[in-house]
Amino acid sequence: MYHYMLDSYNCFKTRLEDTALIFEILERIPFEMGIKTTMPPFVLPYFNGVIPEDCGISAFIFLEGGHFTIHTFSYRECYFVDFVSPKPFDKEELSKLITRAFPTDMYNNYYLDRREHTESIFKEIDEENDFGPHVFLEINPINKKLDMDYLFNIFDNMPKEIGMTPIMRPYIVKNGEGDNVTYSSLTMIAESHISLHYFPKENKGYFDIFSCRFFDKAFVLPKIIEILDGDKNLDYTIISRGSKYHKLKKSKENKIDYSHQWLIK
Repeated sequence: MYHYMLDSYNCFKTRLEDTALIFEILERIPFEMGIKTTMPPFVLPYFNGVIPEDCGISAFIFLEGGHFTIHTFSYRECYFVDFVSPKPFDKEELSKLITRAFPTDMYNNYYLDRREHTESIFKEIDEENDFGPHVFLEINPINKKLDMDYLFNIFDNMPKEIGMTPIMRPYIVKNGEGDNVTYSSLTMIAESHISLHYFPKENKGYFDIFSCRFFDKAFVLPKIIEILDGDKNLDYTIISRGSKYHKLKKSKENKIDYSHQWLIK
């Protein structure tokens, strides 16, 4: 499983609020990368959240055995991307396609090969300044066969069980036939998203949770493994997304400065 992430700042606010553009990018980029999609894009404007300054759009499309998500924070002028696929892809080309669609002054991108267990090479999480954690679990084995109904119920209840805020009902997609079946599950939360890609033939799954709010991993991770009935001693990888976010994000004062420039002598 190949996992590409991009964190970007100082972008054009209007692009980050453009639902048609985001829909098009979710559809076009996998096509240009030669990766099959298994659904139309799902785009969810989110402008009535708990923290008004963190309004924006959450959107995703399922790839064959993976997903492509975009979370924009238009007021903050930043966005966060995940691109996950069991098939290899050109991460440099992907980076160019994304930043061409959403021009940016500053971005970080990360690449994680989740087929092999490796220790995180990313910087330590700074809860005072960073955006939030991204946790990766390879659950192998999963000790029960999961079907679409079971996965829907898991993802419908999981957010509240781990203290997150769901903003949509889960999406569950079954791909392939016979021994090549995979199940992809994803739900958007106010904090970002929770996903699982389950491969019954191999009896394992790739789970991740991306949150703009820091949480108690000593509680959340064992709870997730319990819900999915996985090995209790699994290793996990946790990285920081949005390094120095709280220093770089835009604020109310920035917006006032923009709108009142004509008054400055």
